[in-house]
Amino acid sequence: MSDIVLTAGVRANLLQLQSTAATITNTQSKLATGKRVNSALDNPINFFTAQGLSNRASDLTNSRRDHPGQTW
Repeated sequence: MSDIVLTAGVRANLLQLQSTAATITNTQSKLATGKRVNSALDNPINFFTAQGLSNRASDLTNSRRDHPGQTW
């Protein structure tokens, strides 16, 4: 079986295409979810801050459902 030989230019172009494909995938994921930060890998501080705020909002919503007549 013969090996495929790539020139330096072809190898550089292939690596750039792979990088572009990864960037496109990341951008499409952000567009699909509407979130600027989808995972801790994007930006750990913002991700965990947003996750904590979402959990707090959920807790407050659940608390309102558990006590419907109570004013806050």
